Amino acid sequence: MKLKEITKTLDKFFQVNALYEDPSMKNFVPMVYDSIGYNWKEEFQPDFIKNFNGLMIKPEEEVTVNEIWLLSFLNDYMIEEILTKASDGDMIFAHHPIQMECGDPREGKEWGRGFLPINPEIINNLKQRKISVYTCHAPLDAGSVSGLGTNEALIKRIGGKQVDQYMEYAHGYASRICEIPTQTISELIKKFNIPNLDYIDIKGNKELNRKVSKVAIIPGGGGNIRDIQPAEEFGAEVVISGQVTCRIAGERGKQEDKALQEFYPKTKMTLIGLSHAGSEYPVMEDIAEWIKEKFNINAEAIPENNWWR
Repeated sequence: MKLKEITKTLDKFFQVNALYEDPSMKNFVPMVYDSIGYNWKEEFQPDFIKNFNGLMIKPEEEVTVNEIWLLSFLNDYMIEEILTKASDGDMIFAHHPIQMECGDPREGKEWGRGFLPINPEIINNLKQRKISVYTCHAPLDAGSVSGLGTNEALIKRIGGKQVDQYMEYAHGYASRICEIPTQTISELIKKFNIPNLDYIDIKGNKELNRKVSKVAIIPGGGGNIRDIQPAEEFGAEVVISGQVTCRIAGERGKQEDKALQEFYPKTKMTLIGLSHAGSEYPVMEDIAEWIKEKFNINAEAIPENNWWR
């Protein structure tokens, strides 16, 4: 299928042009590329540099897309893995247009460096292979306009029903409050089923055999007290998030982590961290299935080998 047709359908379905600018990526994309002197405004597509969603990298000539590869983050090593599998002219669909290191919450593990640019050499390799890159951030996080979203994917997997929301973001809200069938936290954890996730970060109330029926979902973020603490006011017994520990290097990261460490003994909630990228991977699986049905082409969500990085 022609790239132009796919892009037009994706733009309409995810309403990427309905937002003027992505509230997060409008800051982070310039920050990471300006820091290395990369002329991103010339290298990326005009519509992308206006709203930071949609078609980011486009081949110079029209191509036929045979397969779409889906990623949570455009991490260098994940792109290189796809380059070994993809055919010239394929597409990468990613949630984030840059890479990120959030660190590993386990004792003695490395702290992350935060948001990072894609290696310009890898960008050049994508262009030489005529592989396009399409990214979709706020339209998936802030209250899905399409029915496919980071929150919606997790809600579906735990059999939840949304009853409230909080944390205003872009065109909607970044967090959901859900009712779920009464079950133990151990039973709840088994439902995430994220490939290669070798560790789940559990903080706060660690009584995993207690039964719960109300949860807060904060895909991706959550590595600060501002995101997590309000869930208690909504009666949430569990918070399911990407980060429930802050492990981003620097003074701000240390302050965020200190506030969380002080919060753990005080809260009655169980805080579950799936890693930033891992918590947003389920929607990549859902979008891959939608792409197969919509475009009648191959699509594959690629899990990271190391979610905690």
